[in-house]
Formats: sequence, C-alpha cells, structure tokens
Amino acid sequence: MNAIARRSLGLLFGALCVPLTALAAALQPTHEFSLDNGLKVIVREDHRAPVVVSQLWYKVGSSYETAGSTGLSHALEHMMFKGSRKLGPGEASRILRELGAEENAFTSDDYTAYYQVLARDRLGVALELEADRLASLQLPAAEFAKEIEVIKEERRLRTDDRPSSLAFERFKAMAYPASGYSIPTIGWMADLERMQIDELRAWYRQWYAPNNATLVVVGDVSAAEVKILAERYFGAIERRAVPSAKLPLELPAAGERRTTLHLKTQLPSLL
Repeated sequence: MNAIARRSLGLLFGALCVPLTALAAALQPTHEFSLDNGLKVIVREDHRAPVVVSQLWYKVGSSYETAGSTGLSHALEHMMFKGSRKLGPGEASRILRELGAEENAFTSDDYTAYYQVLARDRLGVALELEADRLASLQLPAAEFAKEIEVIKEERRLRTDDRPSSLAFERFKAMAYPASGYSIPTIGWMADLERMQIDELRAWYRQWYAPNNATLVVVGDVSAAEVKILAERYFGAIERRAVPSAKLPLELPAAGERRTTLHLKTQLPSLL
C-alpha cells in the first residue's frame, strides 16, 4: 500500500471513529429519582471499567453564612471525617483505604460535597459510610480543638501567604458587599479563632438532611442497583425542616470600587 493510500485509509478510519465514539457516549443513560425522605439521586451509567464514583452534595456553602460566623461549612467538612455513632475518628477513611478507594471532600460558595472512587462491587460500603455520618455525626470537642488548628494553618498557607489568593479574597469582599458571596469559603481568621464546636453542631443539624442533599453515582452500575442500595442505607433517615435558601441580594453600584493592597511578592503580577 503506497503512502497516499495509507493516508486516505487513515483519514477514512478517523472519520468513522468519531461518530462511533460520540454514539457510544450518547448511549450512556442518566437516571434520576428521589427517596421518600427527599434525597435526590442521580445515576449516570458508564460501563467502560468496573469502577464507580459516589458523591453526596449538600445545598449549603460559605454564601449561606453570616458576618461573624464564617468558615462553618468548610470546618464542618473537615469534621465529617471525625467519627459517628458507629465509627471513631478516621475509621471510615481506614475502611475505604483498605478497599483501595479514593475519598475526599470540597466546599464552595453554594455547596459542600463528599466523594469516593472505588470498585463497583464496593459501592454499598461507600453509601453505608456516607449515610452513617449523615445520620449520626458526633462532632467531639477534642477533635475539633485539633482540627481548627489545621484549618487555620490551611488558611495561612493557601491565602495569607499567597498574594494572588489574598487579593482575590479582598476583591470578592469588595464586589459583593451585601451578600454571602463576600465571605471566603475557608472563613476569616478572626472567626476561625473564636469558632466553637456548638456552632458546628447547630450548622450540621440545620443543613445536613436527606431532603437537602443529592446523591450522584457515576460508573459501572444500573439505576436499579443504586436505588436498592440508596433505599437500604439512606431510606430510614428522616427528613428535617431546612431553612429556605435566600436569593443573593446585592446593592446597586454607586460608582467605581477600588482596593489597593501592598504585599510582598517574588515577581510582579497582574490579576
């Protein structure tokens, strides 16, 4: 086969592969249903590998907080790994590590989410552990006393010691003076210094309910499988009254807003 023929065949093969790949992606179905307690469940089938991702998203984040009580959503994210009625601090993470699973969590303005990546036949373990801390998180004061120091150090490292992060934090505070979007997700250091465990307990009771959460499962599973497991582990958790989220309110701009920071940097930078 000469070079021209090989090139033509390659182009034809590529043209055929693109539609087939797009078709394969389109054939992966997405399902959505809710449990009686209000937990919303979304399942996206992807059977390319025997792996599954489980995520539990709560509709609460730093924009829900108020002045003087910032950083609660992020601090609670840290404390969700510190034990439940069934398991002690760090035990759930140990179980997942022994299964070869990956886990983590993240907080933003409008949500807090927890996830696990693991073998498809271990999905039930991830859901059982997630449901356990939704239903019976303990929030021990001794663990909080240690973890709040970790959070303060995280703020020093990621914000206070980074001119770009510090400048963006001040920019948001200036841009959104009337809404919760002015609040840094990690919280202001002054609020972290005076945060109490009872504030986190109240935040947990207020927002962590099945009817304020969405379970997302993506991977080598079917909707029927996930529904059985979700009912088994989350179905008995009672719904609770959850405050209505307030729509963001901002003041009309009266004119130009400007802020200037004088910070030590290694190199000049433009944000």
